[in-house]
Amino acid sequence: MMKFRMCFNKDKDTEWLNEMARNGYAMTGFFAGFYIFDRCEPGEYVYQIDISEGPFRVSNDYREFMREAGVEIVCLGGMWVLLRRKAAEGDFVLYTDVESNITHYTKIRKMFKVFALIECLCLIMELLAAAYGGSASWAALACSFLIAAFIIGMIREVWRVDEILDELKQRIGQRPEGAGRKNLSLFIPVSCLLNGIGYAVPVWRYSHQFLLSCLKGFCHGLAIMLLVVGIVHTFWKRGD
Repeated sequence: MMKFRMCFNKDKDTEWLNEMARNGYAMTGFFAGFYIFDRCEPGEYVYQIDISEGPFRVSNDYREFMREAGVEIVCLGGMWVLLRRKAAEGDFVLYTDVESNITHYTKIRKMFKVFALIECLCLIMELLAAAYGGSASWAALACSFLIAAFIIGMIREVWRVDEILDELKQRIGQRPEGAGRKNLSLFIPVSCLLNGIGYAVPVWRYSHQFLLSCLKGFCHGLAIMLLVVGIVHTFWKRGD
C-alpha cells in the first residue's frame, strides 16, 4: 500500500507512522512524500524519525549504534532517518534528557533555516524569470507560488521548533527566547499553493478553454479568500 503525505512536522509524522503500525501497516519505504506500507501484526513496530548527518547519509558509527540497540534503519528520506524497533522490546525513545533534546531540535531548526534560504534564492530566480520570461512567464509564476508555499511551511516549522526549544529550556531554568510567539496560519501557504495551481492550469486547448478558465478563476479566487482568512487568523491569534 502506498500513501502520500506532505508534512514538515516530523513529530506528527512519527505519530502517524505509529498509528498506521497499530492498525497493522508497517512503513517499509519512503520517497518524495510517498510512504510504502506492508501488512504486519497490529502494534508490531514502533517508529521514530531522526535527523541525519547529511542528505541521505548517516555514518557507520550511527548504523552500528542503532544495530546494537535493536533499531532498524528503514530508509533515509533527505535529511530524515526513519527508524523502527519491535514493540515487544519496550519503549522506543531516541532522546531521553532535556539537553539531548535541545541539541536535536536545534539541528532541526538549523536545517529548516538553511533550506528556507535556498528556497528564497530559487524564488528570486523564478520571479526574475516571470518578469522577463515572455510567453513562459506563467510557468515561472506557478513555480514562484509553489516555492513560496514551501518557504512559508518551513518558516512555520522553524517557529514551531522554537516553541519546543523554549519549553525545553524552561525545564532547565533557562530563559525562553521568544515568549508569546505565534505562528503563521496554515491558510497562507495553502493560498500560495492554490495560486500556483491556478497559474499552472493550461488554457491553450480551445475545446476545453472555458472549463480551464473557470478552474483557473476558482483557484485564484479561493486563494485570495484563504489569504485574507489566513492573515486575519494570524493576527487574531497574536492578539490572544
